[in-house]
Amino acid sequence: MTDIGATTRPRPAPSIYARPFGEELVLLEFGKGEYFALDEIGARIWRGLESCQDLATIAADVASAYDVSAEEALADIVALVDDMRARSLVEVT
Repeated sequence: MTDIGATTRPRPAPSIYARPFGEELVLLEFGKGEYFALDEIGARIWRGLESCQDLATIAADVASAYDVSAEEALADIVALVDDMRARSLVEVT
C-alpha cells in the first residue's frame, strides 16, 4: 500500500458519486450500496481531491479557512484520506 503524505494526490474512486446536502456532502458507494456523509470541512477536502490537489495544498486551504495550523490540518487530512482509502472511497497511487 502506498504511504500517504503531503505530496500525495488521492482521487475519488470511480464508483463514488458525491452529492451536496446542505453544507455537507454525501458520498454514495454504488458497488457496496453504502453511503457516507462528510461535514463542511470534509466536503472542502473532497472538492480538493476532485481537483487533483496534493494534500499539502488542501491542508493550506483548510488552515486559511479555519483556526488550525497547516501541519495540524495535514495530519487530520492524512488520517481522513487513509480511512477513505480503507473504505474504497479514494484511490492513492
